[in-house]
Amino acid sequence: MATYRSPFDRSPIATIIGIVISVAVLYVMFSIVGWVISLLYRYSWLILIAALVIDYRVVLDYLKGLKRLFDRSPVYGLLGAAATVAFYPLVFLYFLGIALFKKKVKEAKQEADVRRNGQWVDYEEVSEEPMDIDTEYRELPPPPSPQPRRREEGDYDQYFK
Repeated sequence: MATYRSPFDRSPIATIIGIVISVAVLYVMFSIVGWVISLLYRYSWLILIAALVIDYRVVLDYLKGLKRLFDRSPVYGLLGAAATVAFYPLVFLYFLGIALFKKKVKEAKQEADVRRNGQWVDYEEVSEEPMDIDTEYRELPPPPSPQPRRREEGDYDQYFK
């Protein structure tokens, strides 16, 4: 039969060991995050150049969005610009992510177009020699002569009164 044990019945050494392990795990996690952020600050310009090479319109769209934010509310525009300057490595990483995403979407669209419509060719050489095709031609009947249509007298004129 199971017995109920209170969490306070444990030894204090187990609690201290749990706290020490938690602090150690948090220290390692924050160290890794700090290392990644320092790398981002150090190499953020390379990330921006890569994003510009892949798709420069991402950066232009972001700047247009900031301009629209300034137009709507100057305070929010200043806050957005200050956040962009303060967190520029994360913004540049955002640019790179969006540029890579748009590139993948464009490639997927092209692949779907090839599957749907087939492979396009640049050009096809056509010989200038006439082709000898044995086709039987039939004479078309002459078009009917145009006769003026007569309007039937009736209730039609009442609509124009």
